[in-house]
Amino acid sequence: EVIETPDKENAVYLAAGVMPVSDAAEDYPALVIGNFVLGGGTLSSRLGDRVRQKEGLSYGVGSFLRASSVDERTSFYLYAITNPANMSKVEAAISDEISKMLNNGFESGEIESAKTGYLEQQKVEWNTDEVLASRLAELLYADRDMNYYSKQIASIQALTHEQVGAVMKKRINPKTISLVVSGDFAKGAKAAG
Repeated sequence: EVIETPDKENAVYLAAGVMPVSDAAEDYPALVIGNFVLGGGTLSSRLGDRVRQKEGLSYGVGSFLRASSVDERTSFYLYAITNPANMSKVEAAISDEISKMLNNGFESGEIESAKTGYLEQQKVEWNTDEVLASRLAELLYADRDMNYYSKQIASIQALTHEQVGAVMKKRINPKTISLVVSGDFAKGAKAAG
């Protein structure tokens, strides 16, 4: 889907897909770490390294997950902000990085670094009152106790790069991801032509 937004300086890339996974699924921790490597670590991620750092195509790029604790439903999102003239390059680079992830998997050091980074990020977030209150409310809503997070941490620490690669290949299907881009593409085409 392409949405023209005349006179807007930036263009937005937003892609999303849904998979039948709850945050209690056995393979959910691997999905979290795979996403962290792909784009959840923002600048220190495959998408951040390629699209922003290496190719200089985006002001911000990444991916994130939204999982349900009561239903088997996890949403997977990809996003980027770019100059409208760069949108086709952004689309190609993101598609290529997803393809590389699914076809080639992950390196051991890449997963170890992601596990450390993700768990450190969680420690920082848990130290804010807002996040702590939100997490406690989520536990009450899902009829869980703090053991849920202890089990998630242990599962993440035990992950291998092969496990993460297998889960991403199983759960991420590029054919089921919807893409919407918005920007002043007509202006960019007129300037290029």
